[in-house]
Amino acid sequence: MIFKYRAYSESGESVNSTITAANLVDARYELERGGLLIESIKEQKTYFTPKIDNAKLALVSRNISIYLRSGMSLMRAIDLIKENYKKDPKFKNFLEALSKELKEGKSFFEAFNQQKIFKIPPFFLYTIEVSEKSSSLENSLLELSGFISTTEKLKREVAKAFIYPGFIILIAVGMISFMLTSIVPKIVDIFESSGNELPPATQFTLTVSHFMQDYAFYIFSAFVVFTIALTITRLKSYSFRKMQDKFVLKMPLLGSIMLHHELSMFARVSSLLLESGVPFAQSIHFSTKIFSNVVIKDGFKEISKKIIEGKSFTNAVASQKEIELPPDFLNAIAIGENSSELPYTLKTLAEFYELTNRDKIEVLLSLLEPILMLVVGGIIGFLVISMLLPIFSISVG
Repeated sequence: MIFKYRAYSESGESVNSTITAANLVDARYELERGGLLIESIKEQKTYFTPKIDNAKLALVSRNISIYLRSGMSLMRAIDLIKENYKKDPKFKNFLEALSKELKEGKSFFEAFNQQKIFKIPPFFLYTIEVSEKSSSLENSLLELSGFISTTEKLKREVAKAFIYPGFIILIAVGMISFMLTSIVPKIVDIFESSGNELPPATQFTLTVSHFMQDYAFYIFSAFVVFTIALTITRLKSYSFRKMQDKFVLKMPLLGSIMLHHELSMFARVSSLLLESGVPFAQSIHFSTKIFSNVVIKDGFKEISKKIIEGKSFTNAVASQKEIELPPDFLNAIAIGENSSELPYTLKTLAEFYELTNRDKIEVLLSLLEPILMLVVGGIIGFLVISMLLPIFSISVG
């Protein structure tokens, strides 16, 4: 539990912060033991548990691994790392919660699992649990750190790649809206006062301009309501979410990128779990939880069920009907299983899909940018021409 408090130090300095404790009595005891005079303290209500910052989780995992390799105890390692997050109270509370659980005799896995400050990725928890039992915690933490860092790097690269097209769309929408609501009406008023009949293109632009002036607020409101409704429906309706995800997978290029990204994540996590000593059936079962696309998740749930029933991974993958998996994935699984090198094969497959996706994203962006420029240029060009046509007609007249 997290408690928010206001207290005074021995020097009379006011302190406003939070503390993690099992209950209010323990929280008071810890504060008083630290020499604080408590003015007020109450439980900090949380309506949802946020996901942990993966970049911070990777850094902490790597640092703990380094400390453990140097012979330091797990509890001492966390206490040292905690000092680096004095300016980040929430993450410091998270580390304090881990330290507190360890001091009470809990395992590292139990400490992560029982704290309520952040949601921890399932694959991370399962790997920690098994590696503790097999005395390979320091190696597993280093592997986890590398995996999480690679995943975050890929996400940043994709986000960075879409900044420019997003900027073009934003500027285009703003420019076109400004022209339709501010510039076009003033120019058209001049033409209308001349009494001449406006060309069809100008009349169309004028109609759109009037529509935007009269209904821009309603259009924006409808868009916001539609977006919120779509999000809520996706969260509450599994069938709707599945229909959406199936549509995404069928989209040219984008569907292939999504499928390869999901398979890459699955292969990475499965390889990591297998190398950490997690039994094969459990590794596949745990790795299935990492999928964000529910169509792929359902397909691999079916695969996991068949593996538990005694089928080989190759047969289970080939016999599921939910999704169409690429031949290279099926071949890699068969080779890895037959050669007893499945962890290595899965890791290699993950790297291959990551490289393939980078190339596909570059292709997508190279197509997207000229298409956006063409569309935006075409719309603005049409607006300009529709404004020039009346001038030409007046000149000819």
